[in-house]
Amino acid sequence: MGCRVCRYRFHQGTDLLYMTGFQEPDAVLLLESTGGLPEHKSILYVRPRDPHRELWDGPRAGPDGAAAFTGVTEAYNIDELGAHLEQKYSKMGFSVWYCTEEYVHPDHDDVIINSLTNSPHSHIDNVHTYTQLLHKLRLVKSPAELNLMRKAGQIAASAFRETMHSTRPDVMEYQLESVFEHHCKMKGAQTLSFPPVVAGGSRANCLHYITNNRELRAGDLVLFDAGCEYHGYVSDVTRTWPVSGQFTAGQRELYEAVLRVKQASIKASRPGVTLNQLNRSAANMISSELQALGLVPRNSSASELTQAINKLFPHHLGHFLGMDTHDTPTVDRDTVLSPGMVITIEPGVYVPRDWHVLTKTAKEMLGTGIRIEDDVVITESGCEVLNANCPQTVAEITELCGGLAKC
Repeated sequence: MGCRVCRYRFHQGTDLLYMTGFQEPDAVLLLESTGGLPEHKSILYVRPRDPHRELWDGPRAGPDGAAAFTGVTEAYNIDELGAHLEQKYSKMGFSVWYCTEEYVHPDHDDVIINSLTNSPHSHIDNVHTYTQLLHKLRLVKSPAELNLMRKAGQIAASAFRETMHSTRPDVMEYQLESVFEHHCKMKGAQTLSFPPVVAGGSRANCLHYITNNRELRAGDLVLFDAGCEYHGYVSDVTRTWPVSGQFTAGQRELYEAVLRVKQASIKASRPGVTLNQLNRSAANMISSELQALGLVPRNSSASELTQAINKLFPHHLGHFLGMDTHDTPTVDRDTVLSPGMVITIEPGVYVPRDWHVLTKTAKEMLGTGIRIEDDVVITESGCEVLNANCPQTVAEITELCGGLAKC
């Protein structure tokens, strides 16, 4: 439970942020068609100015400030929302487009629903959900949006370099997390994209491990999945590197296998393919790599091979990226990729401690989890990696944090 008198930072819902740029809580945007689309009127309902609350919580824009900042047609106090809806729409036929999949603010949702549906004079013709339509707009990024995402990727790449350089045995996972966050914010990021995964040793086999309270041990790898937010747009990058600065033979073989799959998947990322197609191709590549590594018998049947892949590569190759880490979730992964869409490419292999291995080198892989993730924007001719300066090869990693006396 949180502290009753503490205040926690507010993060605007990304759909509303995309439509308005408005960052304050308790805001509702109403778009009204006037004379047929595309003609419309935009009305924003926001918190009123309140000198007492502003003394404690900071300044508010109020309706006048919100209208000046966002450019909406009209702006009113949020307390007027219910009355306005009843007065204007209770005696006319209309269609409602509303976010029906999830209710993000119960109080405002109740006001909207009750005002539009419970009035004895209500004449709702149809109720539709706008979420899929809005997510299709958000799916393809503009040049301005891509510039913000490039910056978020560049900041994350630089932070990973600093974090790798700060890695050594006996450092706590949360201390590495603090290095990454410090560097991101000093480079201009406002916050992190999500609670980072900083998983040393076998904890990397827990895909969403965020406790980050264990000590890093010599000989282990650390899997670090993190990103930052830059003016509303996020990065999501994963790297895995040796705590002591040098890979063992088994760790190196497994790492380079995952890296080959990632590089091939990025090369295949282009207009006309889908995320699901890329995922199936990656699974096939991982299957071949696992057999070559001695983690899966070469004479495995198709069903045995499928079971092994589902166990050792249990997640999808990637997801859409933008204002949210898992952006535009209503967009299917069978959607054909086109220029301006941003995706992650993140193959991984996670070997349980009790996995049956076939070679001595493969024994060094037991209890090891490796994931390598990049952020990729689809271009006219292929793709561009947004975090291109982030170390990824064994040579780059060992030069940065390996082979040095500190490691």
